[in-house]
Amino acid sequence: MMWPFNKHKSKKQTSHHMTYKRSYVGAESSRLYNWQSASDRSADGEIKNALPTLRRRSRELIQNEPLAKRYLALLNTQVLGRHGVKLQMKSRNDDNTLDLPANNLVEEMWSTWCRRSGPQYSGCDVSGRLTFLEVQRQVLDAVVRDGEALVYIHEGRGNPHGIQLELMTSDRLDVDKNEVLQNGNLIRMGIEMEKRTRRPVAYWINVSENPLYESYAFSPSVGGTYERIPAERIIHVFHSDRMEQSRGVPWMASAMPHIKLLQTYLENEVVASSLASAKVATVTNNTGDEYVGSGVEDSYTPLSSMEAGSIEQLPTGWEMKPLEFSHPTSQFSSMVETVIQHIASGLSVPYSDLSSNMTGASYSSLRQEALQSREYFRTVQTWFIDQFIDPVFQRWLSSALTTPDSQGRPVLALPLEKFDKWSGGASWFPRGFEGVDPLKDANAKQVGLRNGFISLQDVASDRGTDLESLFAQHQQAKSLAEQYGIDLAFEPYGTPHQSVAPESDPPSAVSKVSVENEE
Repeated sequence: MMWPFNKHKSKKQTSHHMTYKRSYVGAESSRLYNWQSASDRSADGEIKNALPTLRRRSRELIQNEPLAKRYLALLNTQVLGRHGVKLQMKSRNDDNTLDLPANNLVEEMWSTWCRRSGPQYSGCDVSGRLTFLEVQRQVLDAVVRDGEALVYIHEGRGNPHGIQLELMTSDRLDVDKNEVLQNGNLIRMGIEMEKRTRRPVAYWINVSENPLYESYAFSPSVGGTYERIPAERIIHVFHSDRMEQSRGVPWMASAMPHIKLLQTYLENEVVASSLASAKVATVTNNTGDEYVGSGVEDSYTPLSSMEAGSIEQLPTGWEMKPLEFSHPTSQFSSMVETVIQHIASGLSVPYSDLSSNMTGASYSSLRQEALQSREYFRTVQTWFIDQFIDPVFQRWLSSALTTPDSQGRPVLALPLEKFDKWSGGASWFPRGFEGVDPLKDANAKQVGLRNGFISLQDVASDRGTDLESLFAQHQQAKSLAEQYGIDLAFEPYGTPHQSVAPESDPPSAVSKVSVENEE
């Protein structure tokens, strides 16, 4: 028996279903969409299978593809610059004044440790070949290229400070090293961690590499030798994109297909253009007779090539038709530009910097690109300091405060009980960024200072230094000028009546806003 309300109920259910379906169109399937949905696995589950391939392809692109090579160099230049990340100590006394003697001592000792090893002194690098600036560059390059970097902290050896760094390729951390230990800890892709918190406990480093350094392709399935290194002795540098992620992936991962397609497209166009530049023709027989050349019927060589400047006579009925190639096509430049723009957007770098092409760019567009990219580079700088620079400094500081010299005193002659004071006094200054229009930026800063919008410290930070160092440089320059009898007749060294007047007064805050609005 059919109840009267059954039909009404069916319509209500259908209407409800349609409402739900249209709520999330992105979850629907259609012939218009080519969805390749990510799996429901964890971040580590996806990384385990993909990381070795991603790492190899990233290395191949950087080795052979100029665009990928440019991206790596661009990040290194914009994040570290010429001088890397510099230390400025700002430890303070109880009365809130700077502890200048202690700060200067820490900076001097840190600078000494950061040097390359010499005949009588071993520096920061266990191999003796790298300065700390070069260590910074290699670690950043490894993170961008391979997705991660491993730094082994060696304590109690190597130099008077009792600490050195060993850089290790991420290949040593085997993705196939996975097991559950008897104590309940997990080994996930070579990292031993607590089962509940996923906090790293130790790193199982593959030490069974080929003696000829051909590869690190050893795993538990084919046999491998591992060294268990406590986590406190390893700095594992990588950018975590997802929660519960244990390993890093190359930064070009999402752009790899487009870079490879662009490389293939360019190669094909070059080959096609090369063929187009050559004079290629076909020979057609309109009579149906075979081409016998000079009349020899039994053996002949058909005309297959011509030397430059030669004139050939073809038999009666034969016709030569040149082949025309339309390469490069009229859309070639726009196609390349569009693809590179797409790649640059995915890599968070300006198109003009990645492509080294500023054709058609205006001041406004370049300025906007610069402002956006600099925020990204500053973000990377902060991340790199937090993940690598400061952890190394903290380990060095602890070692320098506890390692005795030849006379039994600490190498860094400061009280250990004030470790927190020295530790918290470290300030890091990466490279700064010049303005797109230095004159306008300088005038804007001057207006900001006059109106209290910014401070002198803000100005110094934009240039990759701190105010104290800037004033110290001014004082040193002034003292040196007085020593040689040179009158520095301009600010901030000279007196107001000695200063060289600017060509025009800097714009006021109101006029500056008006100029920017007009732009």
